[in-house]
Amino acid sequence: MLYLIPALFVIACAIFVGKSYAIKARLAQAMLDRAIARKLSTSPLNLEVMHLREQNAVMRNLLLDMVENETSVATDQTKSEQARALSARTKRRREIFGEAVFVLQQNERPQASNQNHKIAG
Repeated sequence: MLYLIPALFVIACAIFVGKSYAIKARLAQAMLDRAIARKLSTSPLNLEVMHLREQNAVMRNLLLDMVENETSVATDQTKSEQARALSARTKRRREIFGEAVFVLQQNERPQASNQNHKIAG
């Protein structure tokens, strides 16, 4: 019994010391993850990926508008209503294609910031 109490005390101390080292290791890992995320958030590669995602979303919306515009004319209308709907559809098609051309012309501009892909550190 005399050896049992110090043995339990040593085991309890070892558990608490092990947990404290594990907590310190987790905190150090979290600090490293935050530092890496901070460096990557300002990296040119990440900025380029975010820009490409934005361009992708714009072009996707334009394509959805094109599909929606092409399927907008109903067949159970009178001749004058169909002519008006076709005229509106043609006008909207021109607007959509104009927007697409504008977006593509904006994307063709050279970007000097994309030349250096090194992460600053």
